[in-house]
Amino acid sequence: MLVASVSIKDRKSADFVLVPRKEYEELLGLKKTLRSKSGEIKNTDSAVRVYLKEKKQKKLKVLKSLADLG
Repeated sequence: MLVASVSIKDRKSADFVLVPRKEYEELLGLKKTLRSKSGEIKNTDSAVRVYLKEKKQKKLKVLKSLADLG
């Protein structure tokens, strides 16, 4: 049986959870992944705002085919 003892002066402000090390490391990896995805979402949101702004100002060209690009 595994026993852990932690003394806390202020029990109201401290919450502790025991998690196996392997699961803890997986959760840390998940946290890093979420942070990187958050940055991608912000970049996408910014691009959408620029697109909508330029569409409203009629700065965008409508192409009928890829040959029109050249």
